[in-house]
Amino acid sequence: MSIYEYVHSIGNRMFPAYEIEEDGKEYQVDTACTGDFIVLHRDGRLDMSKYPFTKEQFLKNEPVIRSLQALGIDIEKFWVTLLFVYYLTQKKTENVMAIPAPAFDQFRAFAKYLHANPDAKIRIWRGREHGVTIESQEAIRMLGAILAENSAALYANLSRNVEFGWGDFSINLKDCYKITFVVACLLPFLEQFKAEDKRSANPARVSYNLMLLISRIVYMFGYTENKKYLDNDENIKAIWQRYKDEEWHTIGRGLY
Repeated sequence: MSIYEYVHSIGNRMFPAYEIEEDGKEYQVDTACTGDFIVLHRDGRLDMSKYPFTKEQFLKNEPVIRSLQALGIDIEKFWVTLLFVYYLTQKKTENVMAIPAPAFDQFRAFAKYLHANPDAKIRIWRGREHGVTIESQEAIRMLGAILAENSAALYANLSRNVEFGWGDFSINLKDCYKITFVVACLLPFLEQFKAEDKRSANPARVSYNLMLLISRIVYMFGYTENKKYLDNDENIKAIWQRYKDEEWHTIGRGLY
């Protein structure tokens, strides 16, 4: 199977994208963030200098490797997946822009309405001016697809117009948000492999604790210097419970 099998699984769940075909039915398609990453990785253009860990360090991380093997996870595919999750986390938390809650809610409401009402019309006006009305179903489906896919090309095109002005992409979120995002990416994925716990009497030899596995990965990512993350899952569980339901009113340059 493709080396990017796990990448597609996580990317399509975290940032689902849909297209409406001519028959009017909606189909899920590969999301833009997976394609962006795969092109960089496949072409050897992924900047590994930005990663605080190497493949050699990953393979020598025995507690992580033993847990992955015990769960039946392909080590090579998971290595690429770790690169992808770190890539996504940086996109979501580094050099992002804060969106005022009312604007964020209006944008989300618009996207949801367009998704639920494919036969809707869109009218844009100012004051008493008639403005523009979009009636073409093809044009509206195209707009819906752009919103659904969170296309990185959208920002790239619009940002050429200096009058558009997204704002200041200079906010770096705290590590607690990075950790929360990593858990959101990995926990549902790892749960697919969860098997009967057959560990030995020595839990340090192999752990089937998924949160502890993620905790050790978070430490490898450099999102904490607390070595307790290597021994138990108490800290990462506390962060997950505190932040997992918090809405993020931020947006990255890639619109992911």
